[in-house]
Amino acid sequence: MAEMKTERKSIIDYLSKNKFLIPSYQRPYAWELEHCEQMWNDIVEFFKSKKDINKFDEDSDEYFLGSIVMYKQDGRQHIIDGQQRTTTLMLLLKAVYNETLRHANNDKNLAGLKRRIESCLWEIDEITDEANKQKYHLISEVADDKDKEILEQILQDTYTLPEDIDKTIKDSKSAYEKNYLYFVLKIQQDTSDVRISWLSFCQTLLKQCIVLPIECDGADENKKQENALRIFNTLNNRGAPLSDSDIFKSIIFETKKTKDEQKAFTEKWKEIEESLKYNGDDDIDMKFIFRNYMHLIRARHKNNGNEMGLRQFFTKDILQQDTTMNEIEELSKFWNGEYDDKYSKKSLQFYEVLEHIPNDYWKYLDSVYFMYCKDKGLDYFENHEQFLAKLIANFLVKLINKQSLFEARPIVFNAYVSLYEKGELDFKTNTKGLLENEILFKEQFFRANSLIKSLLTLYLYLEYLEQEIGIKAEIEHIFPQKFRAEYKGWDKDEAKPFIESIGNKMWLEKKLNIQASNDYFDNKKEKYATSKFLEAQELAKYPKSDWLKEDIEKRKEKIYTRLKNFFRENL
Repeated sequence: MAEMKTERKSIIDYLSKNKFLIPSYQRPYAWELEHCEQMWNDIVEFFKSKKDINKFDEDSDEYFLGSIVMYKQDGRQHIIDGQQRTTTLMLLLKAVYNETLRHANNDKNLAGLKRRIESCLWEIDEITDEANKQKYHLISEVADDKDKEILEQILQDTYTLPEDIDKTIKDSKSAYEKNYLYFVLKIQQDTSDVRISWLSFCQTLLKQCIVLPIECDGADENKKQENALRIFNTLNNRGAPLSDSDIFKSIIFETKKTKDEQKAFTEKWKEIEESLKYNGDDDIDMKFIFRNYMHLIRARHKNNGNEMGLRQFFTKDILQQDTTMNEIEELSKFWNGEYDDKYSKKSLQFYEVLEHIPNDYWKYLDSVYFMYCKDKGLDYFENHEQFLAKLIANFLVKLINKQSLFEARPIVFNAYVSLYEKGELDFKTNTKGLLENEILFKEQFFRANSLIKSLLTLYLYLEYLEQEIGIKAEIEHIFPQKFRAEYKGWDKDEAKPFIESIGNKMWLEKKLNIQASNDYFDNKKEKYATSKFLEAQELAKYPKSDWLKEDIEKRKEKIYTRLKNFFRENL
């Protein structure tokens, strides 16, 4: 059993008498604005609840902020549980310091407060009693390069506040920046309250807000680290909110026996995380990569049965294999855009179709196919268009028949197992049979509302081969959703069943869609003419002034026929 030392500490004692390090095996800083809001509101309400808010009483009630688990190594406390609270407190104290600094020259008491806050953030020179802002108390080994730069700017007091703080909070990808700016704003807003004495509030924060540091001891530094990692995983088992990838990272880290191995691993992990973070797709993260890796392993082991949770699947035996990190890295490269320049225009068009399918299972098959080609020394890109066409056809026909996630899973599982068994994609579905019953399939096609975006995208790229890709757009109702009395040719009740028909929908840029709004068709054509979508340009030249039932029906049939032929060609 690891030896523990515990002692309640005020915020000023905790932060001023320790230097902290967030070790590389930890998860990145991840507190969101709602967590900061909760902390701030709790502290403010605690302060306001005191009987005499203008009198500081060290013996009055305390506000408990939580426990911190850590171990000391190389003069710094390595935090294994509580880094989110500790980091957030540092950001809060830096924002408090800014406000205190603004008034300190005119108030001797605030000048003293300034020095106390400085001792929480930076090393203090014993001779000059000045703060050395280059030597701040918190270092993170887990922050990526961009986040680390922002954190350093904040803690070194070189960060420049933006003119529009609200916009920066909204747009920034850095949790450090978002949360720091949140506290800057809250201090400006809430402390203008006449009931709040700034000096009393700060003293309450520093001396009456309490944490419980739990320091893990050991015979030597290696033993301390070993004990700390054990506690790290134990905390997770007891319900601490650690992500799957946090646990996997910790397990892999434990296999690295030397400092060099540990450093190389953590640097590689950080590199992968950073590449995924800034790839423009928030859904592609380490958890996503591990899920794809799970399906790759299932394919190699010919397993097309029910999938299990990631933590249950990834045993230590799998995670500790030498090949694991190499393959995780390869899958991350595949999904973070490293090979984008190798795709044909048609492949990129097909990917847009797939992105609109309301589940991610097609992605797992794509990952397996990519890695299968690497395993076998094949060119993944050689027959890529055909692969995607086959994938789209099987997915859409099956989901048109039954719009359920349960329909997608066996398609993927069967396909990737057959790939490793027979070297070919066998979806083992009855999709051809579904097409043969055309009356039923056609009826299901026009009811497949959840697939509208995929179907319209596929039709667009099949019908207009030169169509530009990657245009940000939304669904336009050619005949508007809101009926107006001046619309000619039919009444409101007659039009209602046709408004949501696929024949009445097309892609249009958001700006143009807003401009077109519920306007009359003849007026809409002016907006369509300026669109980058070739179908909209074509409609702009439509000779009729009205868009009526027969027009919607004609276009609906045209879409169905074009897609049905595509399905037949690729099943």
